[in-house]
Amino acid sequence: MARPISTRKMMRMKQLTAETGVTKATVQFYVNEGLIPKPVKTHANMAYYDESHVNAIRLVKELQSKRFLPLSVIKRVMEGEKGGMSVDEIRTLVEIDGKVFTNIRENPALKPLNAAELSKRTGVSREDIRIMEGLGILTPIRKGHHTLFEEIDIRIVECFGKLREAGFTPELGIDANRMKMYWDLMKTLVQEELNLFAGITAGRVPARQLPAMVENAATIANNLMGLFHKKIIVETTRRYRLDFGEGDAHADGAKQGSDASAGHRKPSGKGRPPRGGSRASRRRTSGRE
Repeated sequence: MARPISTRKMMRMKQLTAETGVTKATVQFYVNEGLIPKPVKTHANMAYYDESHVNAIRLVKELQSKRFLPLSVIKRVMEGEKGGMSVDEIRTLVEIDGKVFTNIRENPALKPLNAAELSKRTGVSREDIRIMEGLGILTPIRKGHHTLFEEIDIRIVECFGKLREAGFTPELGIDANRMKMYWDLMKTLVQEELNLFAGITAGRVPARQLPAMVENAATIANNLMGLFHKKIIVETTRRYRLDFGEGDAHADGAKQGSDASAGHRKPSGKGRPPRGGSRASRRRTSGRE
């Protein structure tokens, strides 16, 4: 949360350029491009900056000089700061770029496949593969004149093929467009996860430990989400049965209660053999004795 202006250390342009080592023209360019926040203006020619501008300028310079990122990409990175992330939190996420799940690219278990090979391997149509590529779910690489899908994309298409085998066919209206729901939900979840991760680790955990933490947390989260998924399906279907199958449940309960009562009820006197015979019979027997 931004601090009130009265508690910030405010500075003029000359002090800002001295602190950051950039020129006045560069500062104005960064502001115009939306790379750093606009200054606080008290008059037409009076602008004040604070430590957030210093940190933002230093991050832009770092991304340019160490990461060799173009300004268009840097602008997207800096937009995260406007969404509530601090410069240190953004730097934390930038630090782990290219360092997580490196085995997927460096030591793949599957060689890249073109679309025809991928379709043959998985049984998924070329059209569904094209749809997933259009949604951004599949991101093939270009090698010369060839378009190839790497291991992680192959695994995604294999999963869709297993949905087909489980009975989710085109005849039921299932095509690759249905994957968009999962893709969009996962992107939202991952952004929330990374925001949380950056918030709790920025300035507290050494950079060298961050990639391993992300990989371990992702493995645990995947297992946890699988369990959540199963649990919520069971609880949701049970709720629907209780809410909308209430009449059947009451009828079954009434029948079971009736059967239980019948089992404990005393038999009536009708049809019951007399105990010890009639009174006249008992008197005749007594007289003979």
